Amino acid sequence: MRYIAHINPERMDIMTLPLPDVIDECEGMEAAQLLRHLIVDRFPGKVLVTASLRARSVVTLRLIADIDPSTPVVFCHMKNIFKESLDYKATIIEELGLSDVRSPAEDTGTLAGDAHHCENLWGEDPDDGTRRYSTIPLNDTLKPFDCWISAVYHNPYTYEPRPKMAAEGRLLRVHPLAGWTKDEVRAYLRERGLPFHPKAMQLIRQEAVTSPFVHTDDYHY
Repeated sequence: MRYIAHINPERMDIMTLPLPDVIDECEGMEAAQLLRHLIVDRFPGKVLVTASLRARSVVTLRLIADIDPSTPVVFCHMKNIFKESLDYKATIIEELGLSDVRSPAEDTGTLAGDAHHCENLWGEDPDDGTRRYSTIPLNDTLKPFDCWISAVYHNPYTYEPRPKMAAEGRLLRVHPLAGWTKDEVRAYLRERGLPFHPKAMQLIRQEAVTSPFVHTDDYHY
């Protein structure tokens, strides 16, 4: 059974707690409370966030920035990314004050005794609008961490019951906005004055620019 180390600042000792017990103790927590508990109490210095430029990702980043804007964030996207996306990404980073933004590390494969960790992406062809599935492996990216806030959210909204947390190999993988509706996400962005991506809900048919770290021929915003 996988255990985590938790430092109690009052006792200054190490306590171990199996991942299923961490999941159980977080049952019923709302997104903001859950993220604060994981980042501040359970996994200080051991949380990594993966995100895209989708609305749900931006909501998650806002929640995390309110807790600790120095939490490491890895943006996952295709090689070809539109200029509007680069500008939007820079705006979000500046507005939220994110101070530790990274690219996915060059991956050498699944670590011994661990599961394979990756984020799934949908790329869009700018000529015919078709979409192609791709993945970004994150085994080396996640190596120093114990808790993974997985917030790329490239799949469509689903209102089927879905757990917010699950053990994935040695990691606790967290989907903080599981159960949020599209209306709730949009309302959150509007209430906090956060900009929407300029290409959201539009068919993209224009030249893209190259980003250095994921090599495919697809595009997405």
